[in-house]
Amino acid sequence: MTMKVRVVRNRRTRLSRMPARCRVVALVSPLVVVLGLAAAGPAAFAVPPVDEHRGVIQTQENNCFETNDRRPVLLPQADAYVPDRYTVRSFPAPPPPAWLGTPGVPTASVGFIDYVCESLSVNGHRPRPTIVSIGTVLVTRDNANATYVLWVGTDNPLLFARLKQLGVKTYFIPRSSYGETTNELGQRVITVDYVGAGPTGLNYTRTITVLTTPVGPTSQSVGTFYHLGRNGEVRFRWLNTTLPTGTANVCFEVGPESIPTDYGITSFCFPSPRPFFRGSWTGTHELLGAGGG
Repeated sequence: MTMKVRVVRNRRTRLSRMPARCRVVALVSPLVVVLGLAAAGPAAFAVPPVDEHRGVIQTQENNCFETNDRRPVLLPQADAYVPDRYTVRSFPAPPPPAWLGTPGVPTASVGFIDYVCESLSVNGHRPRPTIVSIGTVLVTRDNANATYVLWVGTDNPLLFARLKQLGVKTYFIPRSSYGETTNELGQRVITVDYVGAGPTGLNYTRTITVLTTPVGPTSQSVGTFYHLGRNGEVRFRWLNTTLPTGTANVCFEVGPESIPTDYGITSFCFPSPRPFFRGSWTGTHELLGAGGG
């Protein structure tokens, strides 16, 4: 995916329109860079009525960048939040610094898929810059390895409304924002603030220091995830068009009462570089039925 991100070289503004797996414009000064909406009143964040295609969401997500980071958590802690339809996969606790508890205890692999897109449209409606947070855990489903969605957070009101309609555990985070600076080494530093409705909402900050920028020919892949919501099982499927993977140093700071702490995710800086993705993708998210499928 090749993404062109317009950069506003001014103070940080609220973001409800910006993409994160795309190509990012390098900054030439240490000014904070933000893509998004100008400050707006409460009416700007009103959730619109849900629209057509009640059982399916089709998305077109362009010019995005993404990080996908996992952390070990105690297996019983993760298992408590996953329905019996799925079995949480068990992994021996990794060595320090990833794990500072008892060596070798059974752990689950829980993490974030976080991305920002320059434009995201839902069922062909007008696109807008969008921030997305997806909490995941590795599971087995019907004796096959799979990924289970714990939550979705977004500042896109239509995407929020449609996901809620499907029965997905979704959080509206309209005050979330994105900004960029350049550090003393000339590296691009991206900060994404995920801001929920209160102190116990989806509140955390991710800081991404880009070490190598993805360049070169694109490739395609398919990602499939599952969630068992109040209306039944939902399948998330994305067709991804991405540039070669870059690298970045990644830290995230989780608020003390933020939702990720319920799943055992705490603040952490990865000691080695993490994958940094740029591209565009299309999503098909559909309700499989009350019994799954």
